[in-house]
Amino acid sequence: MEELDGQYSEEDGRASVTFVRSYPVSAAEVWAAVSTSEGFAGWFPSAVVIDHDGGSVTLSGDPNQEPSVERIAEWEPPLRWAFEWGEDTLEFRVEGSEADSELTLRNWLGDRNAAARNAAGWHVCLAELALKLGGGEPGGPHSAGALEWQPLYDGYIREGLPFGAPIPGHG
Repeated sequence: MEELDGQYSEEDGRASVTFVRSYPVSAAEVWAAVSTSEGFAGWFPSAVVIDHDGGSVTLSGDPNQEPSVERIAEWEPPLRWAFEWGEDTLEFRVEGSEADSELTLRNWLGDRNAAARNAAGWHVCLAELALKLGGGEPGGPHSAGALEWQPLYDGYIREGLPFGAPIPGHG
């Protein structure tokens, strides 16, 4: 089983799950992967169109979510940015050099009971991102080749993350 590295925390009354991952590529490459429409392709659960002038992110193509237009909450290239996603906020931080980098993905939760569900989902997505940054061709988090979500979800529940939020695509 994959190491469960998603961390749950609560700050100022708001819950979050956070992942910190290191990659043997430049910070610029990781920034491009988490801040451009092309970069999101292959590892993120939705197709992403970023409109900096309009301050919005359009998400579509996720079989478990309705398309939506969300607000960019922060934009500090090439270090940090965040956008609202329904009741959640998704934040990306990139640090590093030309040789290696670190990505922090933090999902601020609108519902703390979504912690285990979302941690498992981001775990799958970040495995696809690692494949992409390693020069592979990710099939995406919904593909047959992606990590299985259910064992990760069960593992995060065993680790004590809050759970119980509805699971899109599961009756």
